[in-house]
Amino acid sequence: MSVPAMHGTERLLRVLVVTAIVGGPLGYVVGGLLAPAVHASGASTIESNAAANPVTNAVHLAAFVAASFLLPVGAAGLAYLCYHRMPWLATIGGLLGVVGWLPFSALAALDDLASTMAQGPDQGSYAALLDRFTNDEVMNTYLVVYVVGHLAAYVLFGIGLYRAGAIPLWAAWAMIASSPLTIAAFAFHGGGRTAVGVVALILLLIGSLPAARAMAVPRSTSGV
Repeated sequence: MSVPAMHGTERLLRVLVVTAIVGGPLGYVVGGLLAPAVHASGASTIESNAAANPVTNAVHLAAFVAASFLLPVGAAGLAYLCYHRMPWLATIGGLLGVVGWLPFSALAALDDLASTMAQGPDQGSYAALLDRFTNDEVMNTYLVVYVVGHLAAYVLFGIGLYRAGAIPLWAAWAMIASSPLTIAAFAFHGGGRTAVGVVALILLLIGSLPAARAMAVPRSTSGV
C-alpha cells in the first residue's frame, strides 16, 4: 500500500486539521480542569472566580478560547475522514459537529464575564445579573444547540470513522461513550459533576488521537 505524496499546501492543511482534532479536545480538557465553577449559580460562580488563582484562571480562559476555534475545524476534519465511505453519516455528523461547537465561543465568553465580575469592587451585586444573562433566551438557545449538536455528532463520528477504517474499535467506543457520559455528569453536583465531565472529555481526546493520525498519514486505500 503506497502513501500518496502531498503538496505543500495539502500538508499544511492537514497539519492544521490534525492540530484542531487533537488541540480542540485538549483545550477543552485543560479548561474544564482549571475552571473555578461549572454550571453553578451566579453568586457561587463569582465567588469561585474571586477565590481562584489568577494564573490558572487565565489559562482556563485561554484554553477555552483556543478550543472554541479548534473544535469546529476538528469536527469538519472528522467528517472529511469518513466521507469517502460514509457520505451521508459524515455530512450529518459534520453539520451537527460544526454547528454544535460554534456556540462554545459564547460559553467561553460567559466564563470571561464571570471572571471580570469577580474582579469588580462589589462582587455580590453582579450575581443576579449573571444569573439573568446565563439563563436568558439567547444563552439557552446557544446551550441547547451546543449540547444537542456536538454530543450527537461524536456518536455519528465514532460509528462513521470506525466503519471507514480510520480508527480502531476502542477509539470509536471512546468517542461514542464521551457523549452519554457528558449527559450523565449533570446528575452529579459540584466536584462530582466536574470529575465525570472531565472523564468524558478525556475519552473524547483519546478517541480523537487515532483520527488525527489518519488525517496526518493519508492512506490510498481509505480514500482520506
